[in-house]
Amino acid sequence: MSPRCKVTAKYEGAIPELRRFFAGVFLIEIEIDDDGVVEDFMFPDGATLRFNAQDGVAGNTRSGQHLASTRLAVSGPRSQEVYVRTTSLRQWGVLFHPLGWSRLVGKPASDYANRLVDGMQDPAFARFRPLAETLFGAEPDADAELQRLIAFCRTLESYEEPAAPAIIATYEALHDPEVVNVDKLVLRAGITRRTLERLCQRTFGFPPKLLLRRQRFVRSLAQFIADPSLKWVGALDAGYHDQSQFVRDFREFMGMTPTEFRLREKPVIEPVMRARIRYDEELRQALAKGCALIS
Repeated sequence: MSPRCKVTAKYEGAIPELRRFFAGVFLIEIEIDDDGVVEDFMFPDGATLRFNAQDGVAGNTRSGQHLASTRLAVSGPRSQEVYVRTTSLRQWGVLFHPLGWSRLVGKPASDYANRLVDGMQDPAFARFRPLAETLFGAEPDADAELQRLIAFCRTLESYEEPAAPAIIATYEALHDPEVVNVDKLVLRAGITRRTLERLCQRTFGFPPKLLLRRQRFVRSLAQFIADPSLKWVGALDAGYHDQSQFVRDFREFMGMTPTEFRLREKPVIEPVMRARIRYDEELRQALAKGCALIS
């Protein structure tokens, strides 16, 4: 049994200085009784930078890679779960959209797929180290910290990305539940299938077919977490043919069965994912109104 902990998570809304680069900006605060430690896991997602106010959080990939505590933890784009072990913590995080990764990191996203990296050591993330060193003050102050983050992002110079229109179109198509196969994704992206394959590997980290499957899986997982009274069959995305297909995806993306997931303690992932679900719903509504997801 994990020690009792309180977890709060908040995603910030549409801030132009941040939307140029990031699909989301979030603050996670974890308070654990009696200086305890909790273990949990992160679901498959895009690449993130996590700025930690304290030491005490570490991660492990399914392949066995370990990342010790650092002020700047980098998680590359993920098609697998990542296990985390943490003490009490305050953490700001930024979730890259693929154009933001290309503009700020400039390395193939596939090189960092399913990897954890110490941003204080990897040269690709050197430009973010000054923020890691100055983001937090002597006392917690979320408003001041957010303003420092915004001010820092205003100073960032970005790399040129000639394929920006195709990246944006692909990203928005992946958020559309009606886009259920690669042919539809090619049509929405407005480029050839071969070009799309190369583009997705470079900026999303994975081939188009896997990205579509990951998106379908995460929508189902989010539906289940949003309404735990549902059985899995009631949470399945419309893109699934049957429950056995979903179970296969669950094993691939989470390394466990749906039943094993349901029975596990999830002290961190559940409140964090509920905050993410609310934020993603805002994005879906914006997209339905014709608003761009990337500034």
